[in-house]
Amino acid sequence: MAPEILTDMPYRMSVDWWSLGVSIYEMVAGYTPFKGPDGKKEKVDKDEVKRRIINEEPVFEHKNFDPLTTDIILQFLKKKVDERLGCKGDDPRKHEWFKSINFPRLEAGLIPPPWLPKPNVVYAKDTGDIAEFSDVRGIEFNDKDEKLFKEFSTGAISIPWQKEMIDTGLFDELNDPHRKESSTGLDQEKKSGTCTLL
Repeated sequence: MAPEILTDMPYRMSVDWWSLGVSIYEMVAGYTPFKGPDGKKEKVDKDEVKRRIINEEPVFEHKNFDPLTTDIILQFLKKKVDERLGCKGDDPRKHEWFKSINFPRLEAGLIPPPWLPKPNVVYAKDTGDIAEFSDVRGIEFNDKDEKLFKEFSTGAISIPWQKEMIDTGLFDELNDPHRKESSTGLDQEKKSGTCTLL
């Protein structure tokens, strides 16, 4: 989570740019920037991760971090929102890291994206991965739950909320390039219909 969420500050798209920086870091290193390579072996407490996000800079130990990748991640992971890439009135797509992507042709559908995620894959491999991101404790999974999760992670089980999003028009609104941004903590009149529906 971005520092502004953890410190209860109003936010908008700044958290999305932060998340992109974290995602790029994780795609290169295979672990998150504020847990480090030992995060899988050694449990890092949520409060410690929060402290690191607010107070520390990421460490680029992995051999696959080249200067351009390191730079774009550092730009996305600026603690101060007004210094973060994408939040200064700048266009992140103009960063040198994206030079191989022709965004106008990509957005027009004239070229395929450099990578497409598989639509039927859920990227949590087992129920243990869920606990890491949940505040709910004390729930025990039985064999029936494990079986359901395995089927779910293959995409074999439909998700009712997807149909509801389409039926209510929320999907269309979220994908409308001209929609108003959500404005958590800001003026009520600036909120989109998405907030009203939720």
